[in-house]
Amino acid sequence: MNRGFNLKYLLLIVIIFMTLPVVYSQEIRLKSALEHDSIWLGDQIKLMVVVEQAAGTKIEFPHLPDSIQKIEILKRSKIDTSKLDANRLQIKQTYLVTCFDSGAHYIPSFYFKIKNGDHLDSLKCNDLTLFVKYPNVDLKRGPADIKKPFKAPVTFKEIAPWLLGIILLAAIVFLVIYAISRRNKNRPLFQRPPKPKVPPHIIALQELDKLKNENLWQQDKVKDYYTRLTDIVRVYIEERFRMAAMEQTTPEILDGFKNLKSQIDMKSVLELKEILELADLVKFAKLTPLPDENFNMLNNAYLFVKETTDEVVSEVPEPEKPEIKDETTVDLKDKKEDTQL
Repeated sequence: MNRGFNLKYLLLIVIIFMTLPVVYSQEIRLKSALEHDSIWLGDQIKLMVVVEQAAGTKIEFPHLPDSIQKIEILKRSKIDTSKLDANRLQIKQTYLVTCFDSGAHYIPSFYFKIKNGDHLDSLKCNDLTLFVKYPNVDLKRGPADIKKPFKAPVTFKEIAPWLLGIILLAAIVFLVIYAISRRNKNRPLFQRPPKPKVPPHIIALQELDKLKNENLWQQDKVKDYYTRLTDIVRVYIEERFRMAAMEQTTPEILDGFKNLKSQIDMKSVLELKEILELADLVKFAKLTPLPDENFNMLNNAYLFVKETTDEVVSEVPEPEKPEIKDETTVDLKDKKEDTQL
């Protein structure tokens, strides 16, 4: 009785261990494959190992050596995991391989370690065969390359010296042409850019300030005062209105403004007329104006420049009226007697 029981127990254990691989084979599918069955000598091809398993099962991929017999492994990809459905996963790894020996090369099965809970086991995938072909060689022509050399892309580092050389050569040619052109025109090779031209009203106002500070008429230099005053105004008119005011008489200048009514108003013309006519009397008739007249003519010059400029001018300071220390009194009775004589 005991002997029969032990025999049945032993038979049950054997059946359980025999059915374990079948159970695992239903839960786990292992497959290895090549892109092509055959390659040319030295070509590269991908070897793929794919595992389909139930979620929760841990499988350890085999660590392949750098060469499998005469097949060399050039590159290994990372293990990639993706979902097939809610309960199953696909795990894949790719190897880039090559071979430099013709013929059929056997790739044996790879063993995978499997852990399901506390149970450890191993399974193997299918084996493969890679056929490596040797190209036909024409003995009359001699050996030839299997493939033509690849054309490597040109990098910027390689073309940079050429670009710099072209730019440098173009710069030299430009400088030579530029130097010849400047020489033919009798101009210097390098010339500073001209300074921006100062507006005529700025120059006129600066010159009027200088004239005011020189105090010429206070020093009995009345003629010099009016000569300077009219020169400042005439130069301003030439630059501002494009008139030859330095060569024209007072009537000619005033007549010229009749055609420029759109650029100047009557008030400014009257101010200019007072300046020029009084200056003519001083220079040619030896008239001695009163101090107030000297002061007013300078003020009229400031106003004329300010009112006729084509730019906005800040407020022009009014000339300070000089203090007259000695007042000159004229006896009208004596003046009358002298006139009668």
